Formats: sequence, C-alpha cells, structure tokens
Amino acid sequence: MTDLTLLGDIGGTNSRFALVVQGRTDYRDERHYENERFPTFQDAIEAYFADVGERPNAGVVAIAGPVAGELVGPTNRQSWLFNPPKLAAALGLARFDVINDFEAVAQALPHLRDGDTTTIGDVAGAAAGGNMAVLGPGTGLGVGALVRDGSRWVAVPSEGGHAEIGAPAGDWAKAHALIRTKVGRVSGEHVLSGSGLQRIYAALGTLAGRPAEHSAAEIGTAAVAGGDAVAVEATHLFFDYLARFSGDVGLMFAAKGGVFLYGGVVQKLSPLMDKAAFRAAFEAKSPLEKFLRQIPTRLITHPTPGLIGCAAVASHW
Repeated sequence: MTDLTLLGDIGGTNSRFALVVQGRTDYRDERHYENERFPTFQDAIEAYFADVGERPNAGVVAIAGPVAGELVGPTNRQSWLFNPPKLAAALGLARFDVINDFEAVAQALPHLRDGDTTTIGDVAGAAAGGNMAVLGPGTGLGVGALVRDGSRWVAVPSEGGHAEIGAPAGDWAKAHALIRTKVGRVSGEHVLSGSGLQRIYAALGTLAGRPAEHSAAEIGTAAVAGGDAVAVEATHLFFDYLARFSGDVGLMFAAKGGVFLYGGVVQKLSPLMDKAAFRAAFEAKSPLEKFLRQIPTRLITHPTPGLIGCAAVASHW
C-alpha cells in the first residue's frame, strides 16, 4: 500500500496539489490548476492523479471557506461543494482531512525558513513560543492563527476577514463612505481582496472626477508602473487598510510571535509598500501601542505555504 498523502490548497480561483510521504513535510509533484477548468472538485483531483500517475491512500486539503456542515468547499465556487466522507470513498482514500486554508497557512508558520519571509519594519524579533497570526488578501481575505497550548501548537481557523473595518483618516474617509454606499457594512474583505482593490480604485477615481473600472490585475500593474496616479493612491489606501486590520488581528490573538501577511495581491503590490507608514498604522491602537510595537510583521514570500501546513497536519497523524 502506498504511503503517500495528497496535499491540496484550494482557493477560489486556483488549486495547488502535491504528494508527501506520510510523516514528512517536504512534498513533491506540485501542480497548479485553474478551478474553472473543472466542473467539480473531484474532477480536479482526478486530473491531478492522472497527471502524476500515482494514487495516494490519504489526503489533507485546505479550502478557502468555512469547514462546517455536511457540505464544504471554496466560498466563491459553489459548484465545488462536496461531502468529505463521500469524496474520500470515491477517491479510495483511507483518511481525508479538510481544513480552512488559513488554518493551513498558520500550521506552516513554524516550518518557514528565513528566506521564506521578509520583515516589515524594524521590530527586532518575535517572542519565543509566542502566538502567531496570518492574514492574506486574495480572492477573499483569509485570517488564521497558531496558538501555544503547553508544548504543542494549535491552529485556530477563522472567518475574521468578514469582521468590520473602520474608516481611514483624512480625505480617504470620503472613499470609505462611497464604498459603504455600495456594500453597506464594510468588512475587511470588502477592501482587502482583489475586488476590494477594485472598489478602492473606483471610489478614489470618482472623487478625483475620473470614474473608471479596471480589474485588480490592471490596477496593480498600473500602480507598480507608476503611470496611473489613482492606482498608486489606491495601493497606498489598500496598505493603510491592511496595516490597521493587521494590528487588530495582532490584538485579537495576542500574536507576540508575529503577524504574517500572505497572498498574491500583497506580494504583487509589495514594492509600493511604505514600511514605516505600515508600521505606524499597525501600531496606532491606543492604549496598546506599546504592546503592538513588540509584534513583528512579516510578508510570506514562499509560494505555497498552505501545502506545507497540510503536510504538517498529516505528519501528526
């Protein structure tokens, strides 16, 4: 019988699969797929098995959505909802665990190497054994944490990305008010996601008398190139939202081990991040500024930490 475990990191737009020998975290045969190519989640997994020519006997997959109820799946892809026991039986898997995607990234945090992250700001170092939190804008906004329970780490899944976010200061408050007229209660995900960047850009463009709509990818490309002043300002407001929300997450989880940022949106826009401004907004949480000054902030640059986290889960079976 094979001793391989299927690993899966399932987002709203793309899925990543790999195989790992049970008990280890160094996975192999990584493949990426566009979700829209497959009618169901099972179809995507079967395509992966066919591509690598192997069938594991167990699996751990992380999904971008809540893991509760009879049916689970990515929040933004309803056609991929599945029943875990039935899918395991259909795939011939003896064990099949399904976890939240940011629970998986949280599980990966102790396994990341120095070259897998970059530091934001000048905080010297994390508290040894301190709680860690991670959040990441992408198709949605994921939030998770890893907390210490005696001698072991416990991952805490979360739907914190749907928590409400406050208005920025100054003229940017007008953009926030415009966004609120469109969505009602403004959650973190409404502004800290690909569609969130589009909302910010549209609001700032309206205020500037140049209303326009572009995709998040187009806005990001224009901002990095520097040729679109509204795109550049949208990026600055995006990072202000992200810094303030990250500070809130740091407080929620008492994350003295660090707050980590992850996701394609942040990675693409990171050259435009003003690290000093980010830290100032992150720490501006009176009366707990001193507490937040001790929390490091880091950007995860490893491309697939969710797969590392899934492998970490399987290694503890």
